[in-house]
Amino acid sequence: MSWIRHVLGDAAWQGIGAIIGLIGLAVATLRWGGRIDLRKRKHAPIAAPPVAQAEPLPALPAPIVPTPYLTGQQAQYFDLTDEAAEREYYEALASGIRNAKEKVYRVGRGFHREQSSAVYHALQKAEEEALKNKIEVVRIQVGSMVASGWAEGYARLLKDYPNFRMVADFEYTGHSDIAVVDPRGRNPFISLLFESREQERLGTVGRAMMGFIVRDARSTMDLFQMLVEQAGRSQPLTRQAVRDLSRTYIYFGWGVHMAPRKMAQDAPGAECKGVAILRRWSRNINAMIERPADRATIVKSKDKNSDDWFDGVAYEMSWWEKERLTRLESRAYEPITVTIELAGKSVEAFTFIPLPSPKGSAVLTTGSWIDLVKEGAIKNEMTQLLSELRRAGVPFDELPPDAL
Repeated sequence: MSWIRHVLGDAAWQGIGAIIGLIGLAVATLRWGGRIDLRKRKHAPIAAPPVAQAEPLPALPAPIVPTPYLTGQQAQYFDLTDEAAEREYYEALASGIRNAKEKVYRVGRGFHREQSSAVYHALQKAEEEALKNKIEVVRIQVGSMVASGWAEGYARLLKDYPNFRMVADFEYTGHSDIAVVDPRGRNPFISLLFESREQERLGTVGRAMMGFIVRDARSTMDLFQMLVEQAGRSQPLTRQAVRDLSRTYIYFGWGVHMAPRKMAQDAPGAECKGVAILRRWSRNINAMIERPADRATIVKSKDKNSDDWFDGVAYEMSWWEKERLTRLESRAYEPITVTIELAGKSVEAFTFIPLPSPKGSAVLTTGSWIDLVKEGAIKNEMTQLLSELRRAGVPFDELPPDAL
């Protein structure tokens, strides 16, 4: 139940009382012995039970509407763990998109497995039919890794149809996929797909659990306005960026991102690949201590035959994690492409170099950002860096090992 409470408590749902009331009553109806047993019903209209029989969800930030106005014909529930119900749900969604008369707005993470290609090809085909009919289609991407076929399909739609837009919302943390079709039309509808979140390589993925088709003008218009605002503040995606959603990248962290806990905070889906070396570059520990983003901290050697080098930690990550990291670092750093040595092989990677520094210096104290650099060096047994930090005056509770 914790994940559904998280969904319904998300700020994106504030103010949509009718939908929250509907889902709250549906969950209460489906609850069995303190758990949701999705096997009890496969796909059926949701009948509104009397208010006295509805068991409210505890501690929801948004209030549950006690008396829903949605009838069984207006809202249909699908158990997406059941193959037949899942197929019926996606067919209903594709049909609604295909027959749109005005607008289609969708929010979702996309499909990350090629085994689901039949489903996502059917949905993309439905969207293309709507686009051919001059319908505005907007997709708000909110997820991590996707299947390459899925990405290529949307890249083609961006190329062929000026009435299709795709944007990325890096702040969305909900567990739901949403579609709104024809909010001002005669037959508006909302599709809601709720997922569990499961950790896989390079990030979390969603497992479809339950779906709703809601046919109600007031609910549809309320949600549509929210999605318009969400799309407006999201980052537009180019065709190449859409293709890149299925790619992975190597990141070379040489400062605070050598510390695992900092990477877990800034790029939780990244996978550590080990210590790597950046040759023909030098790292100035004194400049690093002077301020956290000093332009002189790392410098590329002018001599192509230079023996300069320094070490850092390499991580593999998705485009989504790469872009989030770039947004976080953009105030003080700029991304560049470098060639690193990882496990004895030359590998293309990206890293960040400091922007020109303002005048003045920061005072180094215990508990400052430099502790993360030190932590990363200790964790990854980077003895050369540890010795440089010690010589520069960085305090250690215990002396680090000497350089090999």
